[in-house]
Amino acid sequence: MAEAIVNGLLSGGLYAIIALGLSLVFGVMGLVNLAHGDIMIVGAYLASLLIGALHIDPLLSLVIVVPIVMLLAYPLQRFVLTGLLRRGLEPPLVATFGVSLLISAALAELFGGNARSLAAPYASSGFGLAGVSVPTIGAITLVIAIVLVVATHLTVSRTQFGAALRAASADPTTAATMGIDVQRVYAITFAAAAGFAAVAGVLIGVGYSFGPTTGTGYLLIGFTVVVLGGTTGVLGSLWGGLAVGLIQSVGSTVLGGQYRDLVVYVAFLVILLLAPTASRLRHSLPRRRSGARLNTVPVTR
Repeated sequence: MAEAIVNGLLSGGLYAIIALGLSLVFGVMGLVNLAHGDIMIVGAYLASLLIGALHIDPLLSLVIVVPIVMLLAYPLQRFVLTGLLRRGLEPPLVATFGVSLLISAALAELFGGNARSLAAPYASSGFGLAGVSVPTIGAITLVIAIVLVVATHLTVSRTQFGAALRAASADPTTAATMGIDVQRVYAITFAAAAGFAAVAGVLIGVGYSFGPTTGTGYLLIGFTVVVLGGTTGVLGSLWGGLAVGLIQSVGSTVLGGQYRDLVVYVAFLVILLLAPTASRLRHSLPRRRSGARLNTVPVTR
């Protein structure tokens, strides 16, 4: 059981990175990005091309992969999704679904349907910790997750751009009248989320395997983390990711490996069912100010 707990925490690091981008985009724009999982796999395939051409380490390839993915994502938000957001949340939701289908079809056409992985000396190695075997790539992933979540939290809460982001999240109309370029803030936020997705995709490629449609399963897990993270903002991605990783690992140990994903999806449904009840209970309690919407990036006053 100790090994299951450790593996769950390490898997939770990957899930936290996946959820970080989803949480950021939803918290700032209220947008559910259905293409997030496919953007992850784009990052994995780009890393695969770079490794084959330059013979570099997968983690080193992130220096090139992340900026490329961000540059591709920025105009998508700036010139497509931002305009659709003015019509409500449904048009951009449908648009991201279309982008998801387009990406997966393009990847299948370009690379075929066979699964592949990213070779690295630490992909299958491990080390002992208190009598428990710890996969090296899992430990690396957890460290990266903590760094990304903490860095994002500090950026959102303590920088000038973070102040603009919080203002655009709280009231985009008022923010625009104060001179904040809301469209630019949205585009940078979406690009940053795509960068996080690319990081997750490369880590998936090293620790597991990937194909054109691999992102869908990870997207569902990311949604579970976002819902579980609740109103705790960016940091909720980390706590939620660790919790989902533990639920998955311990659940599969108790029930069997074939129920590994089923445990997560059942937990997702249970959380969705309990969330309205918890929300009603929270609103029934006396408090001094109204709460933020689900997983909104908190606005400091």
